Amino acid sequence: MIRELVYEDFKDASLVLWKSFYDAEKNNHSLEGMELFRDLTSPVSLSINSFEGKIRFFGYFEKNILLAVGAIKDHNHILLLYVLPDSQGKGIGREILLFLESECREKRITVNSSDCGIPFYQRHGYTICGERNCSDGLITTPMEKNV
Repeated sequence: MIRELVYEDFKDASLVLWKSFYDAEKNNHSLEGMELFRDLTSPVSLSINSFEGKIRFFGYFEKNILLAVGAIKDHNHILLLYVLPDSQGKGIGREILLFLESECREKRITVNSSDCGIPFYQRHGYTICGERNCSDGLITTPMEKNV
């Protein structure tokens, strides 16, 4: 089941994001980037962004256990799409991505992908639309899809 996250979910969401990011990205980012990601995905930061209406957070639940998190910003930008390492390869990422795309309100959807995420997004119709970027220790590549 996929649903929008509420305040009570943000602690678990933060753990899912950190575990997934760390497992996939620990060798790709500097300590500065790792600390920035930790701060941006803390329960407090998730709560503030949600309450201010800047970002909508969604979770994939199985038997009331949160296995994946994804978010939408500005009605067309997907961010923070992460699946717990033990739950990867089961179609959960695809399912939450399709859900997020259906929640977007514009024909052009964007994402700033980590290096590890690029093949996933390419399999789902996204193309690289800019240069690989390193900002504050986080490495991303802009991608887009027209729906």
